Amino acid sequence: MPRGTFTRPGAPRDKQPTFKTTHPMLDAQIDNRARITRLPGPVVALTEPLADLLHRTAGSSQRTILVVPEHSAVTPAFDRFTDATGTIVLIQEDTTYRELRSGRLIPHLSQTLEVLDQPQLKISPRHMVQRDVRPNLIFSISAYHPARRTTRIGSVVELVTEHLLPDAELSWGGYEPAGAFWDRDALTGFCRAHMPTVHLVLAGHGYNGTLTGTLTVSRTDNGLEEYVELNLAGATPPTAYRDRAMALFRALSTEAKPQFALAMRTYARADTSLPVTMRRPPTPLAVLIGAPGMRQLGVDAAQVASAHGGETTGYGRRRGLLVPLESNIDADWQPLLDLVRALDGDAGNVSRALGAGDGKSATRGSAAPRP
Repeated sequence: MPRGTFTRPGAPRDKQPTFKTTHPMLDAQIDNRARITRLPGPVVALTEPLADLLHRTAGSSQRTILVVPEHSAVTPAFDRFTDATGTIVLIQEDTTYRELRSGRLIPHLSQTLEVLDQPQLKISPRHMVQRDVRPNLIFSISAYHPARRTTRIGSVVELVTEHLLPDAELSWGGYEPAGAFWDRDALTGFCRAHMPTVHLVLAGHGYNGTLTGTLTVSRTDNGLEEYVELNLAGATPPTAYRDRAMALFRALSTEAKPQFALAMRTYARADTSLPVTMRRPPTPLAVLIGAPGMRQLGVDAAQVASAHGGETTGYGRRRGLLVPLESNIDADWQPLLDLVRALDGDAGNVSRALGAGDGKSATRGSAAPRP
């Protein structure tokens, strides 16, 4: 294979990353320990070539390093899947670099792995700058479907759109831009053909706002899980975020089979893309635990709802729990932490329900999106 040199002025010869053509997206590699890809552009997205690269290299012993410009932004899909696959994302600062999420300063590209392994943390001052962000609404929703041939995927996405962005035109795909018109039959057929786990990207735009996100469909012991992460910008005034989230979750509890849903307020750009500088911590707004989740936890939904200002959902013995979380303090996680402690009890209910420590828990998004 052709080889060349990725030159860093003044670097010792044995420290210079070498070029090796093993994938069209690869620009260089550091010994046999890491691959390097540079991604130009004002908004860095999960493009088809990048999705293919992450899918092919998921689980490899070689790390993947993506380098993006300092004044760029990243899409939520790019952010989620690079995080889930353990991909290192670096922001270039003139001749130095910083890690996307921590802001850790990396003097030379060839020293990336060594610097990230060091316990001491030196933050780049440029990481602390925030610009061009506004409140956005985020939903993380897990719902189950029976594993039948008549099952159709996409109901959760449609429900969110119907309640929060009813005039939006939806699209989907295996990478960005999501270019396929919304068609639940086509989406379901694609998922069926690529099981057991399928990662998709979503997009929607209407007069009142923008929606972007991801959809993961997985085969589980309980049937098919539809896991959605959606980011909405401009769909509703920030002062109404919690009330709109509560109304959505009430509808979700009656029209679907939710296992878990969380709404948060965060800060991103008007197109939902995320800054490559430090991010403000999100604020939990509302949480929904469906009847299956409450049954796994083994706690009384009515008692917890009464103690935490929430309400029960469902009917008869199949009761879920819906709790508002927003306080008057930005990024206040205390209401959610108090709720988790109440659900956990003395027997470790939450850990048991999640399968923690028994080797049965699934890592969501452990594979890269399939192109």
